Amino acid sequence: MVLADLSSECFDESIELGEYNEMTAKIQRRVLAQIKDDQRRKHFAMRQALSIAIIAAVLVSLLTVTAYALGLFKLNKNHIPEEVTVHGEWIERDSEGKITDVQFMRYPDTNLVFTYDCEATPHYVEFKPGWLPSDSSFQVGEHEGWYSHMIDDGSSAVGQILYNIDVFYAVPGFQLVMMYQSEILEESLWEGYEVTKLVNHNPVWGDDNYVLLFSPEHGYMIRVGGGLDMDTLEKIAQNLEVRILDEEVEYNPDYNIGIINVARG
Repeated sequence: MVLADLSSECFDESIELGEYNEMTAKIQRRVLAQIKDDQRRKHFAMRQALSIAIIAAVLVSLLTVTAYALGLFKLNKNHIPEEVTVHGEWIERDSEGKITDVQFMRYPDTNLVFTYDCEATPHYVEFKPGWLPSDSSFQVGEHEGWYSHMIDDGSSAVGQILYNIDVFYAVPGFQLVMMYQSEILEESLWEGYEVTKLVNHNPVWGDDNYVLLFSPEHGYMIRVGGGLDMDTLEKIAQNLEVRILDEEVEYNPDYNIGIINVARG
């Protein structure tokens, strides 16, 4: 519309845009002079700059997501409807492989179950705490400060666990159940990990907080959970050093369900 208005002021003759002649040159000079201080041009430039910034941010985000998507393992967070009961089996066999016992495991009071997509077999890992709010009351491993399990279960044998650090592995067909009702508070990416923060409403001793660190590249998940506040548990998680061992994880498909909640023992 602006170009049409300007050209009509210059002459009445018809012109063809794209061809250089005196008439088009005249229009060009007039247009550039007219729109130099045109407010609409400034608005367009601002919109163009914002569009470029948004596109750049989206590209960075997509590249980050793509980098994580290149992992051999995927963690699925399955939200379970209230009317659905999660179930699985523990199957016992004799030395000849014949079934001797089957335990049917049922979890009616859960709304969150983790499963995995796997393109490889994970290796066992160990962790070394760089910071702890208190000394642990029990641990497994202790090879020069490296562990596979650590807990401070507090002063009571039945009260709330302060913190519990454990490792879980991505294996196909396995369901990892978060017993009782849970709320996912935050999901983020941090130094090669997919991080999930959630609160679990434990009816026995009260709410527990969890920080889950999942490695899509190596197929393990470190759970830091307990009754301490989320910031404290996050500090524990951020100060963990992890090493990958040579031994591959052994998985028995006869045991296809387990619990991720913090627990004694």
